[in-house]
Amino acid sequence: MAHRVETNGITLAYEDTGGDGAAVIFTHGLGGSANGWLAQLEACRERGWRGIAYDQRGAGRSEKPAGPYSVTTWAEDLVGLLEGLGIERAALVGHSVGCMVAERAAVALGTRARALALCGGALGWKPEAKPVFEERVRQARAGRLDEIAELVASTGLSERCRHDDPRLLGLMRELIVSNDAAAYAECSAATAVATMDRPGEVVCPVLAFCGSEDPVTPPAASAEIAEAVPDGRTGVVAGAAHWCMIESPEATNRVLFGFLENIG
Repeated sequence: MAHRVETNGITLAYEDTGGDGAAVIFTHGLGGSANGWLAQLEACRERGWRGIAYDQRGAGRSEKPAGPYSVTTWAEDLVGLLEGLGIERAALVGHSVGCMVAERAAVALGTRARALALCGGALGWKPEAKPVFEERVRQARAGRLDEIAELVASTGLSERCRHDDPRLLGLMRELIVSNDAAAYAECSAATAVATMDRPGEVVCPVLAFCGSEDPVTPPAASAEIAEAVPDGRTGVVAGAAHWCMIESPEATNRVLFGFLENIG
């Protein structure tokens, strides 16, 4: 069941495993929600850690104020979430544009960020991504989320997964279609111009990883992130695409928690 907290002028909804263990905060990407991290929350619970996954401004069960949104505002929301929950120090985990959000929050938090794990992230989008996001804005404003869902599923899940697990393919489509169309348009516009900011100032250990079949942010993008931060490393989830934490949760957890368990 979702909890709610007031921060940065809005209400954010979040899932919380509770407990007094080390805190790990999960930030989703465009079209996602806290529900995309349920397997990772369970892994936190098994370890006695406090796992928190929240719905960003404009997504899921969180408030959806009028735009424009920005990656800067989302990062401020993330820092505000920690403040609102009284969390002094935490590991931050992001997916896709959520990686840009988490990286900016890590810079703002300084030593309060214990670690930073970036799944399917990039320092910035390739130039060819701009018209893709612009088209998503137009489609969302026209209420054509079903068309967006088909495209997201084609890059979010590997071809093998789409063929072998039609159930998951259907759930992925439904996840995108369930978004509020106006808010999704604002989120797409913000995502289109999102970048990481001052990665050289991230003081905590960083893991940049992705699915080996990720066509959106391939392993080369993870390598660029790892090279841009002072203490970076990479990882790969074999056989998975952009939404590897949903497609291959066990393999994703091996990569992610192998990192989190071995930092100071």
